[in-house]
Amino acid sequence: MSKTIKPISKSIAYTIIMIGILALAFSAIMVKEANFEPVTNAFLRCLIGFITLVPFAYWEIKKKGKLNKNGILLAILAGIFLGIDMTAWNYAIFFVGAGISSVLLNLQIIVMPLLAMSFDKFKPKKSFWVLVPIMIFGIVLTGGVFDGDPIEGPASIWGSPIAVVGTLLGTLSGLCYGIYLYTSRKSGTLNPGVYIQPLMWVFLAQLIPQAFTMIFLSPDGWNVTQGVLADGKLPMNPEVLSGDMITAANWWWMIALAVIGHALAWVFVQIGSVNLDPTIVAGLLLLSPITTVLVAPYTSGETISLLQAIGIVIVLAAVAYQNGLHTSFLNKLRGVKTEPKSLE
Repeated sequence: MSKTIKPISKSIAYTIIMIGILALAFSAIMVKEANFEPVTNAFLRCLIGFITLVPFAYWEIKKKGKLNKNGILLAILAGIFLGIDMTAWNYAIFFVGAGISSVLLNLQIIVMPLLAMSFDKFKPKKSFWVLVPIMIFGIVLTGGVFDGDPIEGPASIWGSPIAVVGTLLGTLSGLCYGIYLYTSRKSGTLNPGVYIQPLMWVFLAQLIPQAFTMIFLSPDGWNVTQGVLADGKLPMNPEVLSGDMITAANWWWMIALAVIGHALAWVFVQIGSVNLDPTIVAGLLLLSPITTVLVAPYTSGETISLLQAIGIVIVLAAVAYQNGLHTSFLNKLRGVKTEPKSLE
């Protein structure tokens, strides 16, 4: 049973979550740099992340007590959905790019209110129903579905346009990400002050859908010898794993991704999400894909079409509006102080 824990201050919570968000912003870029087969990458990332948390979880048990059964069950459920999310997202990173796939994750802003409506008797604002179709339209533009065949690289994968496949996988990752955020927050609020144990169970549960994908769905399955990209580019026939051979540098990127972009990032985001208003957290999480979009052209050589840029602006603007960031911005310009409203 958990011991009574004094909550951390908001200033510390802000600092911690911003570090986590910054780490998350570079995780998609690190996935490309590691260059492992997508589901193999996801499995290694979660396994190494789990091992990283074990000693810290042991320390937390000694100091704060064990996670209760309901917290464990919710963490496992959250982990299964995050495992699906991460697997689909890894494929989307290679098919539509690190920046675009990160923006597609923002579909979670639709999923979260729908779950709250179903289980927490939450009633969203009327604007939510207007924003949903706008955001979906923005997601379609962001994925490059209307841009035709790409200028370079493969035009199709598994018999379908690669932009469509990448967008669908990015959308699936956003749906599962929203479910993860909802269930993970529930697990955290049931055990105040306990942050590492829930994520240790989450990381362990992530391996379940990833192992299933490797065994039954992925044609390449477990592959730690050959990557996806060849000279930083997706081969013309991505259905056959024909990228560069995995080197020590790729393994270093893999370890950095697991420790910094996964274990550290999610622990810090978990601490912030439990100790800050959920509306603020959702708005802060928006900084992660923005950062990825801005950085990816310089680190990964990604290019964005005009329609995709418009789609990105639509998605980010819809998310910002849904979280009331426009009101906060206008109030700051007017010098008006307002208290954030909770989604709960």
